[in-house]
Amino acid sequence: MAESGDGRKAVYLHVGAPTAGAAFLHRALWANRRRLADAGVGHPVTGPNEHFGAVMDLREMSWGGHRDPAWDGAWDRVAKRARDWDGPTVVFSHGLLGGATAAQARHAVATLEPAEVHVVFATRDLGWQLIYDWQEQIRHNHDITFERFVDDLVEFGIDAPEPFGPMFWGLHDPVRVLRTWESAVPRERVHVLTLPAPGDGPDVLWDRFCALTGIDPATCDVEGLADEAPLSAVEAELLRRLNGRLGTALGGDYERVVRDHLIGSGLVAGTDAADRTPMGLPPRHADWAADRTRAIVAELRTAGYGVVGDLDELTTSRTPRAATLPGDVPDELIAAASIGVSAYLLERLNAVHDRIGIAHLHGQLADVRENLDRLVQAAASPSPTLQRAARRAAGRPNGRRG
Repeated sequence: MAESGDGRKAVYLHVGAPTAGAAFLHRALWANRRRLADAGVGHPVTGPNEHFGAVMDLREMSWGGHRDPAWDGAWDRVAKRARDWDGPTVVFSHGLLGGATAAQARHAVATLEPAEVHVVFATRDLGWQLIYDWQEQIRHNHDITFERFVDDLVEFGIDAPEPFGPMFWGLHDPVRVLRTWESAVPRERVHVLTLPAPGDGPDVLWDRFCALTGIDPATCDVEGLADEAPLSAVEAELLRRLNGRLGTALGGDYERVVRDHLIGSGLVAGTDAADRTPMGLPPRHADWAADRTRAIVAELRTAGYGVVGDLDELTTSRTPRAATLPGDVPDELIAAASIGVSAYLLERLNAVHDRIGIAHLHGQLADVRENLDRLVQAAASPSPTLQRAARRAAGRPNGRRG
């Protein structure tokens, strides 16, 4: 285990970036908490979402205009468990920790002392981070176009319109994040974990995280714990337009319904494999992203942080220039995908009816049906432009011209 040189307990705080494998690490650590404990590694949370409340408490934040009273004192409770852990290592992960102020970072470290606190930041090429973060925003019911999202972040930086400017540059810029945390821990305890371009699954992330923290990968079971793959251009644009039609119709159920029934299932079922082309950056920003990534790498080298992986990965895993922009997806493909998604949702709804019977759809099942109905209506009722495109596509396989 990664005990400090003077025998003190080592605490590893994984602070971001949010879309660089953070969700996978959350699931992997929670699913293996008992195995880790048996190996001397503490994961100081008692529920799968307690880490979120702890970070909201530390950063004194609300979420979606709401602050749960249960968050009050959550960070101190987690920190106390970390202090009380009698093993040599503690690991805690949340991508929003990267947005802490210097004062909040110093407070977090002070609550964990006398342990030796380390800070870990995972990152990849800036172009991919822009793509991943925009897709995360539309997974949270936003409907800003990708082109506008990138234009604003490039032109205005952290001053881009909220929430996107502060969220992106405040959480995804490793230089900004680690400079803040360096005010709380010595430079030699700040670590950068590099990631290649998407495609290899979460194995690289997990192997490098384990190597850094001293976790023996053989003690854990991460089989089946996949990281979220990036959406194709068609899938992403369909979800974005669906958000515009749904508005607030699903309320607080939006993320659960969309993630359970659309992401990785309904959107895939509604699109042909041939149409699921990857996203790329707007060509006008490709060189800017490459230059900015090189500048970030140069600053990280100068800072002298420990690196797990290879900083050169960040400059050699750029987004493909021949990829498709969501705004360039033909309306015919969106119309065809909308019909495919509607059919998929109706088939699932009918399967629920067959298993349980319509008379017994009450409570949570009734809520699921109502939310699925809303999704079906939104997906099946595209804008007039899409309706015209669908009529033009009628009689042509998958909505494409023969």
